[in-house]
Amino acid sequence: MGDKEKIEKLTIFDEKHYENIDLDHLVMYVMGELEKIQADLSFENAVVAAFKIFPKKFSLVGYPEYPDSNRVDQCLWRCTYKTRQWLGGKSRQGFKITERSRLIIKEAEDLLKGASPKKLKAFSQTRRKESLLSELYSSTVYKKYVGGKGSSITEAELSFLLQGTMDSSRELLKENLETLKKYAEELDNQEIMKFLNWVEVNFKDFFKSKK
Repeated sequence: MGDKEKIEKLTIFDEKHYENIDLDHLVMYVMGELEKIQADLSFENAVVAAFKIFPKKFSLVGYPEYPDSNRVDQCLWRCTYKTRQWLGGKSRQGFKITERSRLIIKEAEDLLKGASPKKLKAFSQTRRKESLLSELYSSTVYKKYVGGKGSSITEAELSFLLQGTMDSSRELLKENLETLKKYAEELDNQEIMKFLNWVEVNFKDFFKSKK
């Protein structure tokens, strides 16, 4: 079965279930549905699927029988933008679902089930904190730390761990470290707290530099 046939079988939502949900969450739900039916995560498929599932939100103004590709394009641009990164990839190359994507897709699913946006936001923030801390466990820096090879950790690796590069200001990297420490404390993750305190002590000169 081709993508076209798969998309035609997608379930159409009643407008009352999505009329108050923002377009970006709806598009993320669409990308999740495309993944489930094993269709390509292409721009074209996203346009058709969004119109199929949520016709009232993704139809062309004045021509409700046609999809509005520009509206979907704007949503995908926002979802992939560097300050959000809800979704990986680009229109030309195709998109990809990331771990962060799955959190947003779950939010969209909960909203479609009638979850309160305020409660969902608080729950989402907790999951985001948990996700950030879980990423530390798979980082090169943490692996070296637990393996007793902390002295071989490079400044570049540390910068990457703190969501930056060697060109990032030390003030920003220190702020990101403090944010991670705050999350670890709020979630009572003593293991990560110990690790982050070790980073702060052993790289104090790095954080003091003026770059």
